[in-house]
Amino acid sequence: MVEKIASLGLAVGAIWAIAAGPAAANDWNGPSIGIGGGYQMTNIDTTAFQFGGIGEARETSRGVPGAGGFFTLSAGYDRKLSGPLVVGVFVDYDFGDVDTHFTTTNFGLDGTLTLKNQLSAGGRIGYLASPSTLFFGTFGYAHADSSDRTTFGFDQTHGNFGEFNGYFLGGGVEALVYDNFSIKAEYRYTSYQSEVGDFNGIVGDSVKPQLQSVRLSLNYRFGDRKTDVVDNPAPSVTSNWTGPYLGIGGGYSIATNMLEFSDTDEFGTTVSRNPEGSQGGFISLSAGYDLQIRPRIVIGAFVDGDFSNLHHSEGVHFSDADSLDDETVRNDFKDFIMVGGRIGYLTTPDTLLFVSGGYANAGLGDTTVTCNCTDVLDFPQGRIIAGKRLSGAFIGGGIETKIWDALSLKAEYRYVDLANSNVTNFLDVDPEILETISSRMDPAVQMGRLSLNWRFNGGPRTEPLK
Repeated sequence: MVEKIASLGLAVGAIWAIAAGPAAANDWNGPSIGIGGGYQMTNIDTTAFQFGGIGEARETSRGVPGAGGFFTLSAGYDRKLSGPLVVGVFVDYDFGDVDTHFTTTNFGLDGTLTLKNQLSAGGRIGYLASPSTLFFGTFGYAHADSSDRTTFGFDQTHGNFGEFNGYFLGGGVEALVYDNFSIKAEYRYTSYQSEVGDFNGIVGDSVKPQLQSVRLSLNYRFGDRKTDVVDNPAPSVTSNWTGPYLGIGGGYSIATNMLEFSDTDEFGTTVSRNPEGSQGGFISLSAGYDLQIRPRIVIGAFVDGDFSNLHHSEGVHFSDADSLDDETVRNDFKDFIMVGGRIGYLTTPDTLLFVSGGYANAGLGDTTVTCNCTDVLDFPQGRIIAGKRLSGAFIGGGIETKIWDALSLKAEYRYVDLANSNVTNFLDVDPEILETISSRMDPAVQMGRLSLNWRFNGGPRTEPLK
């Protein structure tokens, strides 16, 4: 986890350093090329089932996690329409593997599915919040290859998942920073269609990958070789960023959680690990204070409260002519509280590039089991693991742009590393078993955030940056 946070910090710092130069001419027309990278988390839905048989048996998981970094190349073409609107088309190619380890208790599958290089082709539509800052949404087609490697029983075999096709949706900010160069940050959700792997004609496994990625790129814009300056549809603002602010917004996040069980008996301790993935949206309220300590340097402190809905579930289903058995395990993150600081650089009077970091606290709900059980399934029900609050740290980066003297729009990515923590078991079995089994959780979360902030700038106005 430390290495991931350090890598993100270095990437954000490098982009901030590149941005420390005069703003570019406001030419959004024409082709562009880009180079960059990012980090992505997967949340794969799986359903394992038997081929043939008298009845029906299946095991599902709504959230098998995975993660990995990638290097990306891109090319695109944009055209400015009337007013502040910009439209464009682009293609990205990401080089990198994302490994997802999955197991099935009842079908003997235990292996790794690797999503390999990915291709994305689509369009975007954007709004110029200022002449040099474009907020945009993206959409389009996505394609990925897979490794197909996994195990069935004791034999190495191929699941023959093949290629995955799907769609992506995203949003981000692009800012002109120097001559023909721009910095682009985007948070993207990709959903692939389900593919079924055939394991020796005995067991099938339907997998549906979903990915969330943060991507940062340095782009060269060729322009249309015209010297016209883009009109600024928004009112002129000054460079005064000192003062308090309140914000409201929302976003989407994905979490990975390693649930570890330790069972101790007279022969020693057996450790089993169960990876869990969850995803969902959130609504955020924030308050903060910024101080402009130099003409281009802004520092600040803030507190955010997120009301979230990140959930994970697993299930087992058995049925035949005489019985029907269903069991479901579920847990979720209820809320997040983050207290931190940021430091930013004004590339223009109304556009701030910043990095952020600080303390994070998350509320993990109870892990519960519901079961319609007969002799086939005999599980304890109710709370099996008690919920608790988990503490950790976060690091992030983003762009904030004034769209009016007192109103600003902020887009930010954060990576939250919650410290591993012991949790309390509530197994409805022989109490002696509780004395031998202990559990730990080790979660991490990434989130894309967008907020609208009202700034109470009470200090004297300063002259625009030169």
